[in-house]
Amino acid sequence: NDLDEVAPKVTSGATATSVDENAGANQVIYTATADDTSDISDGVSFSLATGSDAALSIDADTGAVTLSTDPDHETQATYSFTVVATDAAGNESEGQAVTLTVNDLDEVAPSITSGATATAIDENSGAGQVIYTATADDSADISAGVSFSLATGSDAALSINADTGAVTLSTDPDHETQATYSFTVVATDAAGNASEGQAVTL
Repeated sequence: NDLDEVAPKVTSGATATSVDENAGANQVIYTATADDTSDISDGVSFSLATGSDAALSIDADTGAVTLSTDPDHETQATYSFTVVATDAAGNESEGQAVTLTVNDLDEVAPSITSGATATAIDENSGAGQVIYTATADDSADISAGVSFSLATGSDAALSINADTGAVTLSTDPDHETQATYSFTVVATDAAGNASEGQAVTL
């Protein structure tokens, strides 16, 4: 009689398809498969080996591996687990080590690094001059660039270059007409995350 004496072989890969952070809890991130055709087979069951990440569980029948938590790249960028396949006779595979990567998304707004005061200018020094240059840091996570704008309520005589952050005064300054100008710079990243704004006085 042919007996079931050869362990099943895990045929699924060593890498789970990466998931985006904040994609939600309780999603299936990997499905284990196994081949038990070396001899007779009464079916295969799956389990995760000791040392696998505690946030992961596997369906013994289907091999579906579920991540119980909402993935967050900053909290945990990778998950590791080992799939074990066991046949009806109790023969176990050596296990397939698998890694899941959590993709880092642009979810943090840029921080404005330029100051709250523009360098004072002389009256009658001419229209169309750049009176301030906004700068921002978007290195808290991934970045595809930053664009600048002026918030509602900023002085109408001022405009900003969205790419360079250069703020231009359209009129010829005159102290007796207007001694100060006020504006608020907003930095927005490619994902639409906007800073709270930097209030500036000229």
